[in-house]
Amino acid sequence: MDPFILMVIAILVALAFDMMNGFHDTANSVATVIYTKALPPQVAISIAALMNMIGPFLLGTAVAKVIATSIIPSEFLTIEMVMAGLMGAILWDLLTWWYGLPVSSSHALIGGLVGSGLAAIGFAGVKWSGLTKVILALLVSPVVGVVLGLVFMLIIGRYVISRMDKQKSNSIFKKIQILSSAAVSLSHGSNDAQKTMGIIAMFVAVTYGHSEPIIETWMIIACALAIGLGTAMGGWRIIRTLGERIGKEELSPSQGFAAETATALTIAVGSHIGAPISTTHVLSSSVVGTVMSGGTGVLNKKVVLNILMAWVLTIPVAAIAAALSYYVLMLVGI
Repeated sequence: MDPFILMVIAILVALAFDMMNGFHDTANSVATVIYTKALPPQVAISIAALMNMIGPFLLGTAVAKVIATSIIPSEFLTIEMVMAGLMGAILWDLLTWWYGLPVSSSHALIGGLVGSGLAAIGFAGVKWSGLTKVILALLVSPVVGVVLGLVFMLIIGRYVISRMDKQKSNSIFKKIQILSSAAVSLSHGSNDAQKTMGIIAMFVAVTYGHSEPIIETWMIIACALAIGLGTAMGGWRIIRTLGERIGKEELSPSQGFAAETATALTIAVGSHIGAPISTTHVLSSSVVGTVMSGGTGVLNKKVVLNILMAWVLTIPVAAIAAALSYYVLMLVGI
C-alpha cells in the first residue's frame, strides 16, 4: 500500500480511538454533577465536550512525547504495529463500555502497543525501561485519587457541612461543583488527547523518516475536536456506574465536588510533568475515597471489585487483542 495512504488510514484509526476515549470517559466529568443534580445531563455533557476540546491547548505536549518515545523502540516502529495497538485498545473500550465498566483508555492503549510490539518483534519490540515509568504513573495516580478524595471530603465535612444545615450545604456545593466538573474535563482533555497526538506524530515520523516524532499544531486541533465529539456522544452505561453503583447511597454535591477537585488536580499535575495518567482510574478512585469518608460499609464492594478486576485485565487483554489485530493486518496485506 502507498505509504501516504497507509498513514492517512492510520491517522483516522487514531482519531477513532480518540473519539472512543472521549465517549468512554464522558462519565469522568459528568457522572457526579448529573447524579447530584447540579446540572441537567445534556448541559453537563455539552460543557464537558467543550472543556475537553479546550484542554489539549492548555498544558503543553509532554504526555504526547512520552507516548511517542517510551513504549516501542524507534528502530522497530512501523505504522502497522501502532495501528494494531490502537485496534486492541478500541476493542477493549467497546467491550467494557457495553458492561458499564469505567476502565482506562490509557491502560488499554499502553497494553495495545505492548501487544503489537511483542507480536511484531518479540521482547525487543517493547522499550521496557520506558514502559516501567509509564505504568508507574498509571498505578500511583489512583492511590493519589483515593487519598485526596478522602482528605477533601473529611475537610469539607468538618469545616463546612458541620457548620450549616444540609439544604444550604447542598445548594452551595451544587453551584461550585459546576466549576470542579469543568476542571475535570479540562484536565482530561489536556492529558488524554495528548496520547493520540503522540500516536499520530509516530505515524508521521515513520512515513517521512523523521528522526523523532514532532507534535504539530494540526495534530492538537484534530485530537481536540475528536475527543470533544466523543465526549458529546456520552457513554451512559459508565455514567450510571459512577453515579449510582459505587456507593450504596446517591452521591451528595459535596462528595461530587471533592471527587472532581481531587481528580482535576491529579490530572493537571500529570499533564504538566508528562505523566500519562488515567482520568477514569483517578475519578473512580476519588469517588471511592469520598464514599469511604462515611466508612467502608457504605461502599458497594461487589461493584468496586468488578471495576478493580477490569482494571487488572485491561493491559493484558488489550495486548492480546492488539497482537491478534497485528496478525490480521499482516494476513490481509496492509
